[in-house]
Amino acid sequence: MGYTTEDEWNAHYRDGRSFRPLGDAERALIEAHLPPSPGALALEVGCGTGELARHLVATGYRVDAVDYAEAAIEAARQQTDLAAAVTYARFDIETGEPADLPHHAYDLIVFRQSFAFVRDRVRVVNRLRERLRPGGTLCVITPVVANVPDHKRDIALDDGEIGLLTADWHHVARFDAEGLAFIVLRDPRLLRGLPAGSDAGRKPLAAISRRQPSDSDDGM
Repeated sequence: MGYTTEDEWNAHYRDGRSFRPLGDAERALIEAHLPPSPGALALEVGCGTGELARHLVATGYRVDAVDYAEAAIEAARQQTDLAAAVTYARFDIETGEPADLPHHAYDLIVFRQSFAFVRDRVRVVNRLRERLRPGGTLCVITPVVANVPDHKRDIALDDGEIGLLTADWHHVARFDAEGLAFIVLRDPRLLRGLPAGSDAGRKPLAAISRRQPSDSDDGM
């Protein structure tokens, strides 16, 4: 059964369900390619129960972690030490205003197993690029179509979708993280002569539903 509403997602998290745990390969790639500078600030989009947010804090980041589902935020808070340098907030990345994020700009913005469920990806990425500090990084960690069964297609990106994601960046690096694509993007290009983040003249990359895992998606 696919989820398309906030109520369904809240039920998902209140039932104690989650997604594939953070793996050793991801941890090693974060250490190698996303090292924090002193005082670095990260934004995680689609944080779920907060495992990646907590790991980023452990590496030295201060973290703002947002999710569409209030139940995910509640679970993340319960699993996080009160002294940890992480702020959780309920936020819809597609309908919310970036100005309402906890901070104006970030050194790192990361999507882990959440980017495939964004419907208008170009608009979301273009708006978030404006929130990167100079030298900042956008990182997308995602299942890929070649590595998932057909019934999980909606949780993954194919090579064409990844190509569109990476097209407007000067620095692009892609790594394998035990079947996940670990994509590092820096130095965004100007879009058709317009400032980074402008939506004008762009068409949506995709129009797909919010996360739609089946009942067997846990651990993907």
